[in-house]
Amino acid sequence: MTLLHVHIGPMLAKFMARYPDVSLQLEATNRRVDVVGEGVDVAIRVRPRPFEDSDLVMRVLADRGHRLFASPDLIARMGIPSAPAELSHWPGLSLASGKHIHRWELYGPQGARAEVHFTPRMITTDMLALREAAMAGVGLVQLPVLMVKEQLAAGELVAVLEEWEPRREVIHAVFPSRRGLLPSVRALVDFFDGRVCANGGRVTCSSFINLMDAKKAG
Repeated sequence: MTLLHVHIGPMLAKFMARYPDVSLQLEATNRRVDVVGEGVDVAIRVRPRPFEDSDLVMRVLADRGHRLFASPDLIARMGIPSAPAELSHWPGLSLASGKHIHRWELYGPQGARAEVHFTPRMITTDMLALREAAMAGVGLVQLPVLMVKEQLAAGELVAVLEEWEPRREVIHAVFPSRRGLLPSVRALVDFFDGRVCANGGRVTCSSFINLMDAKKAG
């Protein structure tokens, strides 16, 4: 749900200020929502390609990239890695809950693929907590690039193995049908479309699902 807290939330506030006659009911959840069955007007989802078949209409908002990041102190302790296999000995931070296989799936030059299993020092579903732990030198973390732009610029985090990256994800809006779409819902999707891309869609959070559901009330 970090996507909601960091990016979608501020955009919604600006949308509401621009359209004072529109009311929104918002649910933030990691569960898979039945858009039609639950009467949701539009859902914002993050998924890697390929997408599953669906009767829903989809509108792509941005392409979101991830990288592996570590603090300069951790890199100084562990050394600069030259290949993904070397990362298996690094302390890791994992975006997960409960029992989980902790791994980084990376794609490199000429279509090469590497899978690195690691034992995490910290497991959480909170990306912001993972970012703070990485900055403190606790471990290596996979995060969206957009989420650490300020930390990279300040030298608090450094990209590791830049030629290798996790699978990219797509931020997209889904809704039941273009026909009969409320003007307010269409305005919301258009509003997101322009601003998600403007906020660095191509350098934008891990192959984990983030969902935001927005309902037009009234």
